[in-house]
Amino acid sequence: MTDEAIIKSIREGEHGADYRDEIRKELLKNPRTIVILDDDPTGTQTVHNVPVITQWSEEVIKREILTSPVFFILTNSRSLQAEDADELGALIGRRLKKAAAKHNKKLMVISRSDSTLRGHYPNEVNALAEGLGWEHVKELLIPAFFEGGRYTFNDIHYVKEGEEFIPAAETPFAKDNTFGYDSSDLKEWIAEKTEGRINATAVKSLGLDLIRNHHVEEVSDILNGNQRHFIVNATTYNDLGAIALASLQAKGPFIFRTAASFINAIANIELRTLLQKEELLTGNESKGGLVIVGSYVPKTTAQLAHLRKHSDAVFMEFDVAKMIKSTSVEKELGQITDQIDDEIGQQKTVVLYTAREVIKGDTKEESLKIVNQVSQNLIAIVKKIKNRPKYILAKGGITSSDIAVKGLKVTRADIMGQVINGVPVWRLGQDAKFPELPYIVFPGNVGENDALFNVIRKLS
Repeated sequence: MTDEAIIKSIREGEHGADYRDEIRKELLKNPRTIVILDDDPTGTQTVHNVPVITQWSEEVIKREILTSPVFFILTNSRSLQAEDADELGALIGRRLKKAAAKHNKKLMVISRSDSTLRGHYPNEVNALAEGLGWEHVKELLIPAFFEGGRYTFNDIHYVKEGEEFIPAAETPFAKDNTFGYDSSDLKEWIAEKTEGRINATAVKSLGLDLIRNHHVEEVSDILNGNQRHFIVNATTYNDLGAIALASLQAKGPFIFRTAASFINAIANIELRTLLQKEELLTGNESKGGLVIVGSYVPKTTAQLAHLRKHSDAVFMEFDVAKMIKSTSVEKELGQITDQIDDEIGQQKTVVLYTAREVIKGDTKEESLKIVNQVSQNLIAIVKKIKNRPKYILAKGGITSSDIAVKGLKVTRADIMGQVINGVPVWRLGQDAKFPELPYIVFPGNVGENDALFNVIRKLS
């Protein structure tokens, strides 16, 4: 019955009030710069014509605040240890505060993280608020991501698999070595993640009845009340639009911990049609494409298996266990790179993927360290590549961030749109190793089994 109730909620919500015009007027009347700190590159999976920066010096932040009404800062903090994520959040918060004060700019700040609830929480959100100097800050938790099948209904966060809606804590994502959890009810999830410092009863639920059947002013009044932590139920963009408008009209200050979909609502970015091959490639490309698969989640493994079965690409396995123990890593990486260059030069699509066996550490910190060690090797390969591919597709959040920032030296890129639902494409800036290259950021947890195959076929 739960599946039927959610489907009914989606259908009813799609015919509900549309707040886009009111949000547009509010943003014009009371302008603010919307800054999204993205803990991996996949938060760009619903927007278009928005810049993403990978550096956060005072000069870079000042430039974006003065020129871009909406922009992403790619922090990749999900790959960091908790203490480092805190330091980074506080640092960026201080620099945002300084630039905004100097240039008389109002800020709205979003901490974008995983729609399946993985990431550093609540510590990096608290550190960001501290850096911004925002006392008595209020936090809204909004993990809905409709393009990826993530819905919050009756306070339970769901992941849609096929036609079934599965409570998030019952999915493989909740078993993450570093960011695992037991609660699907978002009130209880907050209590779990804060180790009881915030009791579930202290978290205010913004339910669908309130959002859909009451005036936005009533929602704003609730946000202006004494509660500090709110969870948002949402099954459609109209629900998010109501919350966005209520937030814009309320006093704040607010920090939003969200998935990707809320960004469209609060920044009034309309959804666009999916990118076509002609928009991504010039037609003059003389090389093959490069696909790098680092994500280990079961969904990625299933997509890789489907691709291997149906594609004539060249598949190269990166043996993680062997590389960790190897005494001649540089030589082996060089051999891999030479083969990639050769195959790309022959206009073949190369798929470099990490072995599917997950190598775990004894602690969460050690597991994260192994993930980063693997990523460093993939970065080294990308740095050595000489042939410019016609595109690069990186599968997995940490993988795609490290390949972009450390392998391709991306400092700024433009988000073109999405090649399939939930999969963004960046046009790399002039400072990158391959300027103007289409860079496809493919989240590990998005798409059906044939999704990876469909993207590669579209660009063949």
